[in-house]
Amino acid sequence: MAAVTVKGGEQFDGNKTFSHVASYLPAYARPRFIRIQNAVEMTGTFKQMKVRLVEDGFDPAGITDPLYILQEGNQSYTPMTGQIYSSIVAGIIKL
Repeated sequence: MAAVTVKGGEQFDGNKTFSHVASYLPAYARPRFIRIQNAVEMTGTFKQMKVRLVEDGFDPAGITDPLYILQEGNQSYTPMTGQIYSSIVAGIIKL
């Protein structure tokens, strides 16, 4: 998972993001999930606070931030839904 912020006034575009990621990273290194945050949480020494992100996981019911999943077939990042989450947990969708 990658947690990112979007510049003020900009919108997240799943198609452009996929194109950018695909041009720089091999398939095995591409983030499966992208979480959009208003601000990246930092410690007093400017290290990113990742523990809460790991604890939150990728369940859209427990996350208030927008969450997107990599759809290789569509060549896009699409919004994560409860139905997609259930399919992943059930093993219908493979990561």
